[in-house]
Amino acid sequence: MSISATIARSLSLTLLIFLAGCVNQSVKHVNATRAAHAEREIPQAELLDVNIAVFDPGYTEPVDEDSGIFPQVRKAEAGFIPYRLRETLQSTGHWGPVRVVPSPTTSSELMITGTILESNGRDLKVAVKAVDASGREWLDKTYEETAASLSYSDVEPSEIDPFQDLYNRIANDLLKSRKGLSSKQLRDIRTIAFLRFAEDLSPDAFQRYLNEKNGDYSVRGLPADSDPNVQRIQAIRERDYRLVDTLDQHYYLFGEQMQTPYDEWRAASYQEAKNLEKVRKEAIGRMVAGAVGVAAGIYGAGQASNGAEAAAAYSGVVGGGYLLKTGIDKFGEKKLHVEALKELGESLSTDLKPRVIELEGKTITLSGSAEAQYQEWRELLRKIYANETGLPPGGADDGSAKDKDR
Repeated sequence: MSISATIARSLSLTLLIFLAGCVNQSVKHVNATRAAHAEREIPQAELLDVNIAVFDPGYTEPVDEDSGIFPQVRKAEAGFIPYRLRETLQSTGHWGPVRVVPSPTTSSELMITGTILESNGRDLKVAVKAVDASGREWLDKTYEETAASLSYSDVEPSEIDPFQDLYNRIANDLLKSRKGLSSKQLRDIRTIAFLRFAEDLSPDAFQRYLNEKNGDYSVRGLPADSDPNVQRIQAIRERDYRLVDTLDQHYYLFGEQMQTPYDEWRAASYQEAKNLEKVRKEAIGRMVAGAVGVAAGIYGAGQASNGAEAAAAYSGVVGGGYLLKTGIDKFGEKKLHVEALKELGESLSTDLKPRVIELEGKTITLSGSAEAQYQEWRELLRKIYANETGLPPGGADDGSAKDKDR
């Protein structure tokens, strides 16, 4: 076989392999999952309060421009996804108050945390973990969903969140874990959460009521209901609930205000993804056609027996080269679509302003520093308790070295 024929065949084979590796996967259409709702009234003592922490956006600064991650959007999604999960859980009737909080707290009856692994309008992938106050793990799972094209249809737009199925599956998995616990275990979780809150404020007074081993907590004993320290803790916890409710209301309003611009961004992002796929397909088609033309021209030139055949073969090389070039140029259009997504992400961020609230004469800015503000609030609660009792205040907030080193 001649050298020119070998080159031509190798070039064609290489491009066919490249094409095979770029085959597009079709959008999945999954069967809808409904969130199970309570069919009977659940005793109040068994209704666990649920805290959902603002999710980890799932990226580190600086962000690679080719990663497809838009920080302005991801930061907003980190608050919006917990809001949507909150709405889903609250609607089922299986839980007590469900709140979105700035950061995890180990005195929560049930604490849910998560990380956004992928989110682009078409695909959503999140890692979710749930742990109760006793240290028992309810959930540690990755969920993913692909939105159906009908969700973004101008003809028949859906009023349901394109990824509601994902939230419903999380809710059902949490319910499955809850059903695996006895009434006593559920009541114990609530008791442990109260004692851990009290211990955080005053370890000297409440540490003796808890057993802890490798992060698992159990009740060793209970203080008397008439104990004035217990009554003080209950009063302080009510104040804490008021702030947590205020924070939750902030995230609720945040979610409500974000819904419309976020839906528009997701719809545009979904369309941009389709446009990118179209550009990619056209580029690959042109490059393959061009490569075949070049390969055929090279092979023909090698086999030509006269000038006319050689000229025809040369034309094939030139024509194929042109198609290759236009195919490569087509890939350059991708940058235009990426820029469009960037602008959408920035416009979304400008729609979401920080909120400033007044709480008992204290001004708190609920923005990216909401976590720090909540930590400051918990420190204030410790000082209030210490002033009322004369006991030394507790150490750092939940998740501190105090918990880890015991």
